[in-house]
Amino acid sequence: MKVIVGKTSGFCFGVKRAVDGVTQDVKRLKKLKCLGNIVHNEVVVNSLEKQGVTFVNSLEEVKDFETLAIRAHGVAQKIYDEAKSRNIELIDYTCPKVELIHKKIKEAEQEGYQVIIVGKKEHPETIGSKGFSTNAIVIENKEEIATLPDFEKVFVIVQTTFSTSKYLEIEQILRAKYSNIVCLNTICQSTKTRQEECRELSKKVDAMIIIGGKESSNTKKLYDISKAENENSIIIQDENDEKIEELSNYDIIGIMSGASTPDISINKVVEKLESLQEEK
Repeated sequence: MKVIVGKTSGFCFGVKRAVDGVTQDVKRLKKLKCLGNIVHNEVVVNSLEKQGVTFVNSLEEVKDFETLAIRAHGVAQKIYDEAKSRNIELIDYTCPKVELIHKKIKEAEQEGYQVIIVGKKEHPETIGSKGFSTNAIVIENKEEIATLPDFEKVFVIVQTTFSTSKYLEIEQILRAKYSNIVCLNTICQSTKTRQEECRELSKKVDAMIIIGGKESSNTKKLYDISKAENENSIIIQDENDEKIEELSNYDIIGIMSGASTPDISINKVVEKLESLQEEK
């Protein structure tokens, strides 16, 4: 059995920056609260909890004058405003690429544009970005475009981890609908590269394994891409998933992971595959 691990697997820049930062912060402060799970990965979250990080769902769980970390996904403007009014110290690990989206949304609204955000409505990044607007509309598929009213000026921006192919199709339809439109493709280059590598790798191997957290949107997109090219594709969270055993008879297995999957999880899956091979 040959196992090929994608070169772009593992943490992306924004996730690594947030996880490394919170890891150092909790060592310094001994305990620390973080608004929402730092990443959509149970291995990472559980590890940080053991080190003293408490993950909270709202500012109601944070006391005045406490310290709070903001994860890479970012948060709405109202979070910053409330934290300031309550003297809550924020350690902000919002990904710089997400911060750019926040900035562009505010600028577009000031210039009179109707903002349309292309992304998953329930994804924390999209929720945070919408929170920098007064009337932004979020769409996540091409079918929703038909329900949009006419606008004089439209500004389109996209969730950093959205499907590249899906966004380009949506953008094309929006350009046909609106004559005065500005589209800014803010899908992270890391996301684009990872999705493309996943597509190419899945064509070359007998089976594919996609590793990532159950709530990870970008991991699910990688699985969809892989499955479209290779029927023998599975998505797992860790090496304990029984589906791995189904692939033990294949000669060449490819592995890709989501942007919030740590190297240790990837290594353990490789070790599990090697042990299954030795048992044969």
